[in-house]
Amino acid sequence: MNPYLLALHVTAVSLVAGTLFLQSLMVVMALRLPNEHQKDGVRTLMGRVHSFIYYPILAVAILTGAWMAFASGAQGQGGWLHWKLVLVVLLVGLGILTGQKIKADRIAKGPAMMVHIAIFLLSMTIFFLAVNKPF
Repeated sequence: MNPYLLALHVTAVSLVAGTLFLQSLMVVMALRLPNEHQKDGVRTLMGRVHSFIYYPILAVAILTGAWMAFASGAQGQGGWLHWKLVLVVLLVGLGILTGQKIKADRIAKGPAMMVHIAIFLLSMTIFFLAVNKPF
């Protein structure tokens, strides 16, 4: 396995998870701001983070992960990769859903607070499967 490609993939995946955490924190912050001008500024920033950071780094993470999986023949190594991909799709879906809510400006406080837990659990499980390859 190419160590440079692996380093790029791990960095990209970490940034994807970090960007999702950042987005959910900005959502909670925007809900607590008293001034409408401040809320507009945070919404603009959230949209830019989602469009110009999340999607490009997500593309890098997916492309490098697919490249490594096919180059090493990991798709035939067992069920761990399949479960990891299911969780990755869920995490990507969570990011896309968050981006749509940001653009539509329909953000509720309850779901915004729960996103932290979902991002943490999904990311932790994905990392566990990638490192340990349990089955």
